[in-house]
Amino acid sequence: MGLLEKAGQMKDEGAPKAKKAKKVAAAPKPKRERRRREAKPAKPAKEPREKKVRAPKVARSMPEEYELAGRAAKSARNLVDFLVNYSGVVALVAFTASGSNFDPTLMLLAALIPILLNMIILPVKTNRTVGMFLTRTRFVNSRGDHPNFTHQIFSNLTILFLLLALTCFAIGFGSDGGINWKITGAGFVFLAPLLSNYVVTKLRHANGHSQNMYDAMYGCWFVIAQREDSDSRWMGRLEALGDWGEKKGWSGADEEEEETASD
Repeated sequence: MGLLEKAGQMKDEGAPKAKKAKKVAAAPKPKRERRRREAKPAKPAKEPREKKVRAPKVARSMPEEYELAGRAAKSARNLVDFLVNYSGVVALVAFTASGSNFDPTLMLLAALIPILLNMIILPVKTNRTVGMFLTRTRFVNSRGDHPNFTHQIFSNLTILFLLLALTCFAIGFGSDGGINWKITGAGFVFLAPLLSNYVVTKLRHANGHSQNMYDAMYGCWFVIAQREDSDSRWMGRLEALGDWGEKKGWSGADEEEEETASD
């Protein structure tokens, strides 16, 4: 049986091997013709826009029906507003500098009340301060209206910036370990708006304008006001302050300006 199996294997090896069938190459797919995009019609040329003719800028000026307040009114208004706003603060600083041992909390709260009343509440409600009621003055813009109440707030911050700058310089230069440059630098920051206001005011006065930096920013003038009748008691009392100011000569225009205007 072993010989027969070997003989069968030899026959199988001697027989020619069947050739593998060649793979038939697939027929190439026909290429799709690209559609040509139709040319878009040309847009009509835009006509040039006519430039709008801007109206010439008209310089803002004070309304003719108002009259500028005099130097006495300006000085009295600044003095009265300073006393109302910062008397409590100056007293608190003086007590603290004296080295007296006390709790300044209540005194600080009491000092903040007139500041809030005269720097925020009155300007928001009436666009005037106690000093302006006393001298019977107001601020007016080119349309004859009151400027925004923030004008009064910024104007009254001048003295506060000055007090803060002096306090920072006193602490910064008076420290035992030498100059404290952080506190001294804060003093220069508070001093910057004061110097800007001084320079701008001097330049505007040299050009014949009676406005400081804040007046120029809001486009307003410090003028003489008329007494306004009001049903409110506290408004009537504020308006009555102007009668006392007139008796003291703290309201009205400068006599020199009136003479030059009449000439």
